[in-house]
Amino acid sequence: MGDILTALGRYLPPRIAAAAASLPPEILARADEIRLSRDSAASVTCAGKNVMFDKNGAPSPPDRALRPTKSEMEECLSRLCGGSLYTCEAELAQGFIPLPEGGRAGVCGRAEIRNGAVAGFSEIYSVDLRFHRFIRDAAAPLMRVWAETRLCGVLVISPPGAGKTTFLRSAAYLLANGKGIAPVRTAVADERCEISVCLPRSGLLDILTGVPKAEGITMLTRCMSPQAILCDEISGAEWESVLEAQSCGAALIASAHGDGPQDVLARPGMKKLAGSGAFRLTAVLRRGEPPEIKEFSV
Repeated sequence: MGDILTALGRYLPPRIAAAAASLPPEILARADEIRLSRDSAASVTCAGKNVMFDKNGAPSPPDRALRPTKSEMEECLSRLCGGSLYTCEAELAQGFIPLPEGGRAGVCGRAEIRNGAVAGFSEIYSVDLRFHRFIRDAAAPLMRVWAETRLCGVLVISPPGAGKTTFLRSAAYLLANGKGIAPVRTAVADERCEISVCLPRSGLLDILTGVPKAEGITMLTRCMSPQAILCDEISGAEWESVLEAQSCGAALIASAHGDGPQDVLARPGMKKLAGSGAFRLTAVLRRGEPPEIKEFSV
């Protein structure tokens, strides 16, 4: 956790970085993200709980918590953008700023609308910096299922913040390096550079970043001859690319927000995607519990 905070601390104003570094070790070890809001309590998310903290890093109630000022939020934004908002314009319009080492910072504020679409933000009120971890064996239960059956498509489902991306990161590593299963040619369509953060570059692993998922899946299918393709936060809009990958024999391992399969299937487009047969299994994740892996019934 110390290494993660050191890496992300350079994006924080000095007063906030010092307070965050002074948080109790048991909180730092399990923290998932740090959230800053202008003139409101700074907090970290730890094991699903929101912990506000004061200038000394001590957990505090809202009225005594550290409150980032407008100038500190502007400094944070400048650090995240490397001093140039223009270079992040396209990503800001989608509500995030990409980080050089991979991953992203979510942003929220006063949006600017042009031609009926969000073009960016005139002011940033909140920033959410997520901590990325590599947990090697997070997807080991899935490898055991595949070892007993065969490689097939899997839809990884969980509420936000319950470990979907960590699970995919582990699956990519285990597949590419033949851990618990024969080595598999593994490709990652990593549109927002989140799966590949802290993912060891080893084994039969190919990573494509910065390309929209649908296009990325198509490119990998046509050019890299993968046996498995992984991507985060799939939607019904990607169904044509998924079918192309499936027709080429590649198994898709993708994630979706939700509490379970029926929740996901209730969304427009997802039932068609699931009904294509692309996903033979679901892996439902809940914080603090082993993944629940079962046949996908549409």
